Amino acid sequence: MKKILSVFVGESGDTGFENGVSMYYVVSLVFHEQNNDISSQLNKFKNDPVFHVGPIIRKEDDFKNMNISERKRYLNKFLILYSILPVLHKEFEYKKKEFDENKAKTLLRLAKDIHAFLLQYNEYFSSFDLINIYYDKGQQIVYSALAQAFGISGLNVEFKAGVKNNSYRLAQVADYITSIKLTEMKMVNGGLSNSEEKFFANKKVFKRVYLRSLKKKEFK
Repeated sequence: MKKILSVFVGESGDTGFENGVSMYYVVSLVFHEQNNDISSQLNKFKNDPVFHVGPIIRKEDDFKNMNISERKRYLNKFLILYSILPVLHKEFEYKKKEFDENKAKTLLRLAKDIHAFLLQYNEYFSSFDLINIYYDKGQQIVYSALAQAFGISGLNVEFKAGVKNNSYRLAQVADYITSIKLTEMKMVNGGLSNSEEKFFANKKVFKRVYLRSLKKKEFK
């Protein structure tokens, strides 16, 4: 039986440099070893709406008729799902001013950092017969960086076609992680939106509940 690793990719912020865009950028990789069956955990959430942090905070899409208490309860419910899943994750966090408004620099830095991470843990990644990468190609820079980093790694990698985040809870986990990490960067360095300020008004709770839980599953 093949030993397969799934990698779900999420990004938060954007790669543009226009006025009004986020000053920060986060890319997350979520790792799931496919021999760890997660169907029972996912079935507990099968009737829940597609999870996406932005609409929850901004009261949009499936969450437009929920008050803030209801939306917070759903975010916490997803935190529980994340907590019980046998996954690990790695984040790449950037202040975009580092790139001198140059998208090529963004791409090269991200590809370099992902490749360095793969080299650091080469023994682990090389233990798999196949690594499947799930990314919806939402941002070309991310896709290109992944292709470059994994392409020169020597690992047996396959990019899954036609990936839609609403079809994979683990892709939504990646969205959750990147959104929480981006919120942390904004909270520390400045830049929270009015909706974020209202939703995460209690900074101590944010750190104790959300950030502490993420640290437990960070790739080490």
